[in-house]
Amino acid sequence: MATTTTKKSTTQKTTKKKKDVDEVNSAIVAEESAKLKQMEEENASLRKQAEENDLLRKQLDDMAQSYKNMQLQLQNLLLTQKNNNVNQTTEQNGSAKVGCRMFNGATLISQGGDISIPIEYNEEVDIEYAELREIFKNPFGYKSMFRKGILYFVNPQDYARFNIKPEVDLSEEALTKLLNNSNAFAVTDRIKEITKDKKDLASMFTVIYQIASLIDKKKVDLDYDIRSALEKYFEVDFKTLINNLHQ
Repeated sequence: MATTTTKKSTTQKTTKKKKDVDEVNSAIVAEESAKLKQMEEENASLRKQAEENDLLRKQLDDMAQSYKNMQLQLQNLLLTQKNNNVNQTTEQNGSAKVGCRMFNGATLISQGGDISIPIEYNEEVDIEYAELREIFKNPFGYKSMFRKGILYFVNPQDYARFNIKPEVDLSEEALTKLLNNSNAFAVTDRIKEITKDKKDLASMFTVIYQIASLIDKKKVDLDYDIRSALEKYFEVDFKTLINNLHQ
């Protein structure tokens, strides 16, 4: 009987000890789980903070780039404004070289008559932009003389400056090409176009003396048919015109 009682007591103690161990293990597991959960939460917080820091860094980089771009735009704007001011000053204070192909020369006069600039045949003179603006206000129509090639700008850019579109090229180079590379009929037809079939007297006399000057300078060697056709059309003798050039 005593032996049975002892075995039962031992069994109870063993059971209780195992229970205590299980409880301890459970507590440990619970504690470790809590620590693991806390670590996961901390890691998640760190990742979120890192992501926020990356976003903030990107935003700061974008802001810095935007600021840099604004500085460049401002510098370009200031540079453009400076160039515009320089161009405006040049426009107001600059000058253009003007030439004349009319045998008797020309005098450029402003509408009020306070500006009067004579230009001799084959002469080129500097005229202030401000003076040209006043001259072009004259209803006489000096711009048309530039369009016809009777007067000309040495610098082609000056045509655009005064909104002039050249219609006829009466330069020595252009006339030389026409006279050397065309037959009598083609030359006469082109001359008719330029002079409005001799109705535009200023253009007609300009063309006549330009051709005479080219012959005199030996820049063209006119074909007999072309020379005869021109003399007949203009009713002139180029020898007489050449003599006039030397008087």
